[in-house]
This record gives sequence, C-alpha cells and structure tokens, in this order.
Amino acid sequence: MPHSAPPGSAAPLGTQLLAEHFRADAVAREATVTRFISRVSCIFVVSTLGLSALIGWPLALSVAGLCAFFAVYYGGLSRLLRRGWFHPAIHWVNVGLETTTGAFLFVCDTLFANAEQALANPMAVLWSGIIVLAALRGKRNLALFAGGLVAAQTVLLYFLLAWPRLTEPVPLMFTPPLVILRAAYYFVIGWLAALVASYLTHRAEDALHAVREKDLVGKYFLHERLGVGGMAEVFRATYSPEGGFEKVVAIKRILPAYAEDEDFVTLFRREAELGSLLNHPNIVQVLDVGRFGDTYFMAMEYIEGLSLRELLKSHGPLPLAVVAYLGAELGEALDYVHRRTSSEGLPLNLVHRDVNPPNILLSRIGEVKLGDFGVARAAIHVRLTRADRVRGKLGYLAPEQARGHAFDGRADLFALGLTLHEALTGRRVFQGEDASDTLRSAPPPFLVPPSVHRPDVPPALDAAIMDLLQWQVANRTDRGQRLREQLCALTGALAPHPHGQRELGRLVQEALARKESRVPPRSTEQGTRLEHTPSQAESEQPTAVLPKESPFASGSR
Repeated sequence: MPHSAPPGSAAPLGTQLLAEHFRADAVAREATVTRFISRVSCIFVVSTLGLSALIGWPLALSVAGLCAFFAVYYGGLSRLLRRGWFHPAIHWVNVGLETTTGAFLFVCDTLFANAEQALANPMAVLWSGIIVLAALRGKRNLALFAGGLVAAQTVLLYFLLAWPRLTEPVPLMFTPPLVILRAAYYFVIGWLAALVASYLTHRAEDALHAVREKDLVGKYFLHERLGVGGMAEVFRATYSPEGGFEKVVAIKRILPAYAEDEDFVTLFRREAELGSLLNHPNIVQVLDVGRFGDTYFMAMEYIEGLSLRELLKSHGPLPLAVVAYLGAELGEALDYVHRRTSSEGLPLNLVHRDVNPPNILLSRIGEVKLGDFGVARAAIHVRLTRADRVRGKLGYLAPEQARGHAFDGRADLFALGLTLHEALTGRRVFQGEDASDTLRSAPPPFLVPPSVHRPDVPPALDAAIMDLLQWQVANRTDRGQRLREQLCALTGALAPHPHGQRELGRLVQEALARKESRVPPRSTEQGTRLEHTPSQAESEQPTAVLPKESPFASGSR
C-alpha cells in the first residue's frame, strides 16, 4: 500500500510502479482465483452428494446447489477474465460472495439439523481461508472488508437464528460472550491479513527503491518496454530528478551488444543532434541524450497513441477529412524540416528520407507527429555516396532517391504522397517486388490517383496527392507549405480543421480501445508505443540496405 516519503525520494515513484504492476496483474490474479474456486466447487458438488446418506438429502442438495452455482459463476467469470474483460468492482463482489458461503452453510445446518450443529460446524477454517484469500488479491482494504463482513455475519446469524433455537443448558462455547469473541477473532484475522499484505507491499516498495539505483538511466526510471528492434529498444519512462518533479517520456536505448559499434553510435547521436535542432508541434521532440553505464540513450517526447501503420491496420482506409488533416499537418512539419537553418542562419537543407506510416505518430487528441530522424541528412551541399542516398524503406523512396541520384526535400514529399495515397485506399502503392519499380525512368502503370480505388475521393484531394507523386522532380509539389495550403482550402465535411482532427482523435481512441481489449491480462497496463516496432509482415517488406545497414531504416523502430 502507498506510504509517504520525503520529497525528492525514490519511494513515491516506487509506489507508483508497484501500483502499476498490481493493476496490470489484477486480471491474471483474479482469473487464477476464480479458476481455483470453480474447480474446488465442482469437487464439492460430488463429495457433498456422496455424503447425502450421512447428512440428509435436504442439506446435501442445498450445499451441492450452492457449490454448483459457484462452479458455474466462477467458471464463466474465469473465461471472461482470460479474454481480457475486467472491472475493479469484481474484487469486492467476489469477496462478498465468498464470505456468504459460511453464512449459507450456517443457515442450512440450523434449518435442516439444529443450532448446535451450525455452531459446531468447522466453518472457522473456511472463513479464515476466505479472509486470507482476500488479502492475496493485493488490496489491504479487501482483507479488512472480508474480516469485518465475516464478524458481522457471525454475530447476526447467532442472535437472529441460532440463539432462539438453542436448548438448555447452553454449552459454554455457544454462549453469547464466546460467540462475540469468535466474531472478534475473525475481524482480527482480517486485520492481520491486511497487515501482512501491507508489510509485503512496503517491502516490495523498498526493493524497488533499491533496484531503481540500478535501473535508472541517469534520472530516467524505466517502466515497460514499448518496442524492440535489431539494435535498439524503446521504454516508457519517468523523468524523476530531485525535488519530486516527474514527467513521462520515452527512452530509446541502444542494446548493450551494439553499444560499442562506433558506426551505430554515430548514427544514434546524429539522430539526437538533429532532433535537438527541431522544435515543432508536428515533430517528436528529443529532450536529452547521453550515456549511462555501458549503453547510450535518448529521451524523447512520449506520445499517448499509436502509429499511422497501426491505425491503418485497425481501421483500414481513413475518412477523407482525416487524410486531408494528416497531409496538412505533415506538410507543415516537412516544410519546417526543409527550411531549418543553423544557429548562424545558414540553411541546413535537411531531408528526413524515411517518411512512411510507421514513423507517423498519432495521439488520442488528434495530434500528428513525425518521428525517427535516424537517417535524416543534409542532401545538398554534402557529398553523399550512392549507398548513403538510398537509405530508407524501398516502396516509400522517391525515384531519384532510389536510383542514388541527388535529391532534396521533394523526395520527402513524394514519400508523403505515397503515405497519404495508402491512407485513402488502405493499400500500399508499391508492394513486394513492385518496390523496385521506383528505379524506373517513367512512372509504373499502377501509380494511379486514389479515386481509381476509392471513387468518393474528390478531384481537389486527388490532385493534391498526385502533385506529390509526380515522377519528374521539377513537376512535383516543391514545398510542404504548398501542400498544406491546398488541403486547407477544402471546405465542408472535407475540411482538415476542425473535422479532420476531431475525427482522427476519435479513430485513435477507438483503435486503442480495441487494442487494449485484445491484450492478454498481464500486458494491459503497457503504455502506448512511441516508436513503431515492425510486425513480421512489415519486417519482410524490402528495405534499402547499405554495406552497414542503418538500424533506423527498419529494425529499431
């Protein structure tokens, strides 16, 4: 259970992490308990009926009926929990049902036998076990609730049902003072169970406090891992310096096996340096970079949402206004990247070179963020080899980039056009072996307007996307701002603002809800990923490789 700690200490964060673990594990623990009770109830049905000759059929059938109800209820609940359904109130409902088991047996013994048998029934063992079981659910208050409920049932059943039926002389153990003492014992058992649960929780918090010293990346406390690639991994983390200040961030960390790879570390640091130069609402912010222990890390803005790739997989083709909004926001982001200057005012001529759905992040409220600048470079005024020019994912490369020719920011706009085309139609323009068609000198026949696959796409949106996909660089949309102006000119239901943003936020929330409902119980508290980890199907897509492949081009997203 949470306990206080001086400001700036690690204990509050340890308490928070432990609470997160308990929430994440609550469904799995409750599923285990319900499955156990269901199986035991099935055994009790058979054993009770087998004892019917000794205890009588009325009592046997009553107890067997209760056990059958428990077997069906807990069996069905166990299946629901294993499928991911859960409600916090289920703990309290189940503890209430379990504690009434003893009360039901007491009533049956009193009605079908006598009060003496009801009071002599070894229900103390059953009730005590139920109280301890409540504590094992990880909530101290549940143990107190169970102990108090059993104590109250003991007193009420005795005075309302058993006491009027006792025959004189009443045995000492069945007199009111000792029965009240028995009820007090039940409450004390609940109190002790709560103290044990509280003690174990405090000890776990202390252990987390000690582990924190080893699991901190500087002042960043790592939570669950959001994704892992071939050479890097991404965690949700809490920035927790002294003074009690906390902020949720994403930590991208080089896997220890590659921490000594100079080429990879150079690429990693370059991504951080470029990210630190870019400060735009549509670009994932890089907050910090450094080395801790034997590895390098980068702290980035944490986006509570999912990638465009994940949204397309979940929803399919997106509404027209949403695509227009995506294009307008990403056009502005790329315009900022392409026009960014150095501190001396000199143009940097940056090109992202890897614009595609996995690198576009969408938040719950409809924010659009461009991430992963691992292969971004200054494409003009810097002499690039042919191998360096073709870094990125084939199928999203501009023709001049795929052929290893000189290119500029219009290569990013071509990739954006392919991405928006895919968002409208739900299908990639270049698939599988078709990705090599970007090497052609003329556009392939399947590069057609989105309206060919989706007739409801209006001519203005069709034209804006096809202007991005012009095969000849000179004919292509030259600036992201120009694209934004084209898309913001759309009116009515197609308007990016406010319809597109509002609709995108709704779609992201629905996709996250579906995703969470499919997550196994032990994973339900995982955070939303900042960077996309490719599925098996995506990892099989062709990727432009170098003699030393860029980890940011495929595997480390």
